[in-house]
Amino acid sequence: MGGRTVWLFGHQLSMKMPALVTMDRGRDTILIVKAASRAGWLAYHKQKIAFVYAAMAHFVEELRSDGYRVDYRTAETFDAGWTAHVAEWNPSEVCIHVPTEDRFRRMVLRWAAEDRPQNVKLFEESALFLVGESEWETLLPDGQQWRLDGVYRLLRQRFSILMDGKKPEGGKWNYDQDNRKPPKKGLQFEPALFFPPDECTKQVIEDVEQSFSDCPGRLDSFAWPVTRQQAAALLDHFLEHRLPTFGEYQDAMMTGNLFMSHSLLSAVINVGLLDPLEVIRKAEHAYREAKAPLAAVEGFIRQILGWREYVRGVYLRSMPEYAQLNALGHTNPLPSFYWTGETKMNCMHQVVTEVIQYSYSHHIQRLMVLGNFANLAGIRPQEVSDWFNQMYVDAYDWVVLPNVLGMALYADGGKMSSKPYISSGLYIDKMSDYCDGCAYDVRKRTGENACPFHSLYWHFIHRHQEKLSRNARMGQVVSAWKRMEEPTQAELLEQAEYVLDKLAGGEL
Repeated sequence: MGGRTVWLFGHQLSMKMPALVTMDRGRDTILIVKAASRAGWLAYHKQKIAFVYAAMAHFVEELRSDGYRVDYRTAETFDAGWTAHVAEWNPSEVCIHVPTEDRFRRMVLRWAAEDRPQNVKLFEESALFLVGESEWETLLPDGQQWRLDGVYRLLRQRFSILMDGKKPEGGKWNYDQDNRKPPKKGLQFEPALFFPPDECTKQVIEDVEQSFSDCPGRLDSFAWPVTRQQAAALLDHFLEHRLPTFGEYQDAMMTGNLFMSHSLLSAVINVGLLDPLEVIRKAEHAYREAKAPLAAVEGFIRQILGWREYVRGVYLRSMPEYAQLNALGHTNPLPSFYWTGETKMNCMHQVVTEVIQYSYSHHIQRLMVLGNFANLAGIRPQEVSDWFNQMYVDAYDWVVLPNVLGMALYADGGKMSSKPYISSGLYIDKMSDYCDGCAYDVRKRTGENACPFHSLYWHFIHRHQEKLSRNARMGQVVSAWKRMEEPTQAELLEQAEYVLDKLAGGEL
C-alpha cells in the first residue's frame, strides 16, 4: 500500500507522539502490535497486563474514529507482527519512537541497524517527558554527585511552574516538611474515582484471565481508567476533590484506606493517556485559584516535574550496568509472602494483600514498608526490583530501577539518593495504624514477639557501619550503635539472626 508506517508501542498512547503529529492520514498507517512475548518478559500482575491491553484497544478505537488508518494486530513477538505488517502493507518508511526502557531500546536500535527494505526513522518519546534525552548528560554529569534538588529547581524555572518572578512561590522550593502528618482516628478522604469496565475492557479482562492464569494478582477489582477521556476525568476529580488533602497526609498509611488522597495518575501518565506538563499546569492552576494549598500542590508537582523526570535521567545515564548493582552485597532470596501476603507482620500483610488485589500501593508503602523490609533483611536487590516491576500497574523498568534499586535499596551506593531509606518499626507505628493488633509488639526490640523491624534495623547498621559512617546523614545513627553497651548490641544481633532464621524458614 505504500506510505509511512508509524509504529507505536503499548506505553506510547499519546496523540502528541512526534511522528503521529506529522503523519499523512490519507497515505500513512499506524501499526500497534499486541505482542504476547512482551507480556511474558516477567510474570506481570494480571491488572497490569489488562490495563495496557485495554488502553491499547481503546486508543485504536479513538485513532480510527479520528480518521487514522490503523493496523492493530496480535502476534507472538514484535518481529512477527512487523513481518506480517510489511507483507500486507509494504510501507516505504517506518517511524519508531525509541523507548526509554533499556531492553525495548536495544530491540528498536537493532531494528534500525538491520538492512531492511524499509528505512527506519527514529524519534524520541518526547510527548511522554519534559526533558530531552541528550540533556541528561549536562543535567547529570559524570564525576559529580546526582541529586534531585538541582534538577527540580531548574525545571521549575524553565517551565515557570510555581514561580514568583525568579523566586519560588511562597519563598521555598520544597514544602516536604509540611506534608508528613501521621494518620489520626476518624480521618476520612473523598473517595477516588474509578471506572467500571465497559464491554471492550471486560473482554480484555476475560482474555487475560484465560491467557495469563498463572500470573499473580486479581482482576475482580479492575477499575482503572483506560481512555484519554477517563484519564482526564480522573485528573479533574483529583484536582477538585482530593488535591487539597493530598499534601498533609501523603506519607500516612491506613488500614482499609489504600488510596487516601493519592492521585492514582501515574499509570495513565506513564502510558501517555495524560500529558505530564498538562497535569502540572492544571495542578498549579488549582493553587492559583485558591482551590488547594501550596504545600499540597508543590508536593504533587514535585513528584511529576521533579522525581519522575529525575529517575528517567538516572536510568538513561546509568544503564545497562545499573540493573546489576548491589553495593551492599545483599543476597538473600525474596520471601514468599511478597507473593501471598501470608505473614504475621501486619504492615507487610496489609500492603502486599492490597498489591495483590489492586496492583497498587502509594509511595510510602512501597518505600518504607516493602523496600525497607527488603533492605533490612538483605534481600537481593534484583529480585526486589523484578517484584516491583511485575506487581505494579504503573511500573516500568525506567521507573523501578532508580526508585527501588537506587532509592529504596541503596544498591547503587548513593548514586541518586543521599542515604538508605531504612527505619525501625517506630516509623511505621508513627505513620500508620498497622501496628495495632499485630502479632508482633512494636514496643519490644527483643523476645519471641518483638517487632522484627527493630532488630533488623540495628543488624543493618552493624553490618554496614563502615560504609554508613562516611554518609553525613547516617553518621549519627552509626555513632548511636557504637555507643550502645556490648550486651545490648549482642542481644539485638542475636534477635536479628533469630528473625532471619524464621524468615528463611517461612515462619515470620
